[in-house]
Amino acid sequence: MTRIPVLAQFDSDHLSLKTMLRLPALTRGGWLLSMLLVTTLVSGQVEPATAAESAVDQKIATAIGIDGARHLLGRTIFGAPLDQLQRYSSQTREEAVDCLLETLTTSAVTPLPPWASLTPSKIQQQRGKTAESRKVFQKSMRRWQGELRSWWARELISTPSPLTERLVLMWHGHFTSEMTKVRSAPAMLKQNQLFRQFCSGDFRQLLHRVALDPAMAIYLDTRRSTREKPNENFARELLELYGLGEGNYSETDIQEAARAFTGYRIDNRTGKLRRIRRRHDASEKTVLGVTGSLTATEVVDAVLAQPACAEWISRRFWIEFISPTPDVKVLKQWAQALQQEDWSLRALLRITLLSEAFWSELNHGSLVKSPVDLVVGTMRSLKLEKAPAGQALRTLSRLGQQLFDPPNVAGWPGGHQWIDATTLLGRRQFLTSEIHNLAILNQMQRLPEKDLRPPANDPESEPEMMNPEKSPEKKVQRELPRRIRARDRRRFMPQVLRELEQLWQSLGDSADARSLRLQQWLLPFKPVGTVVEMGSIRDRLGSVLLDPTYQLK
Repeated sequence: MTRIPVLAQFDSDHLSLKTMLRLPALTRGGWLLSMLLVTTLVSGQVEPATAAESAVDQKIATAIGIDGARHLLGRTIFGAPLDQLQRYSSQTREEAVDCLLETLTTSAVTPLPPWASLTPSKIQQQRGKTAESRKVFQKSMRRWQGELRSWWARELISTPSPLTERLVLMWHGHFTSEMTKVRSAPAMLKQNQLFRQFCSGDFRQLLHRVALDPAMAIYLDTRRSTREKPNENFARELLELYGLGEGNYSETDIQEAARAFTGYRIDNRTGKLRRIRRRHDASEKTVLGVTGSLTATEVVDAVLAQPACAEWISRRFWIEFISPTPDVKVLKQWAQALQQEDWSLRALLRITLLSEAFWSELNHGSLVKSPVDLVVGTMRSLKLEKAPAGQALRTLSRLGQQLFDPPNVAGWPGGHQWIDATTLLGRRQFLTSEIHNLAILNQMQRLPEKDLRPPANDPESEPEMMNPEKSPEKKVQRELPRRIRARDRRRFMPQVLRELEQLWQSLGDSADARSLRLQQWLLPFKPVGTVVEMGSIRDRLGSVLLDPTYQLK
């Protein structure tokens, strides 16, 4: 019998049986019980690998099939529509991975918010000098933060390179900055663009750029560090979380590194970090065995020179793409390859995705979907990309993953910690009522605004929607959450159902074949719950989405 580690931990760490029985009746429903007990219900589906090397070679040389395509794309691109799965299913592992890597890019396709073109000096001018002007400026900054979150949500939902966004999100959780503290949407946007530029590039350049990133300097207080009073925040996280991991440095290394990061300030004219000599500690320091009048650049170089650095980054890729429990021997091999490949993150990603560990059936379904995986992945799989980004953003926040705001310096904890009694019910709500609303909104967004305008005498109409063309923020408005009126539901639901029926017919020649293909498309295992075998595609699809295994990847 197979146990899925991440959900087995959820059983003991979050809800004892006694606690669960004290929850409301809805919480005690069969779906929650299925989620809690899924590790014992899934049996006989995964067998330990015992095949000879020749059999492994044969697997590598043959097409990956629907199951392989679902595993590859589910781990890398936030779900996939069936037609995309079918295209990848006819390729070998190497062909599929290389095809996927070809989609990587360094820039977003979603147009930036209007304020993104403002120079730092122009932004400072908007602040003004009076209390009233500063109040107006702060209000604008809060609005910009909301627009930035919507911008990234839109990019996640509709990007032609979801693998790029997967990596950007991974680095955002690794090199954490919180908008709540930074409070500067322009600085957070620049950091996001930095991750996008180097997410699959040279890790050395990425680490150097992060060390002098303005948003990071605000978040970890580098900008306040002086030679008289060095701040250790960034130095500690550089060694513990960003570059080496615990056990590979000393407290003295942190203290000395902190002195090297003194005197850096953000230039209001350029928005960049620069070193002020009179505030910088230029005396001799020793960090990780390197001695000299070290600055930020030399400290980062000292980190990169440690063998533990390449292993730490290899571990990050393992946890992101394979399982919560890395193989130390494999990590050492990957670390050596990363250095031999001149610190190319694209090369490391290729090694990861072609590894036997990635394709091992023992690791299928070993990861819990994050809120982004669940919400964005479901939307992309069902081709609901036109639905307002703000609608998805609201759900992500409720499920515990607010874009640009990881909970702490260690980023999102991930794994089984994504799921507790509250978020579990929120996930169910998303997969029932909210997904239907998104389907309706997807239909509505396909039409020009003028065709959505209600009659002047419609009691359900909202004043601000009467003349949307007059709004200077028309595009921004279309990304905001929208209330679905009864009139809209009556108008658009028939088309939603027609498209679902077309999807159902495209799955196969018989009801049994279609049902099997639906499960192969969306689930990493055979379902452990009850899947509807009769009735409409809406009911069938709903039962598959509500199966506990849909929460895994």
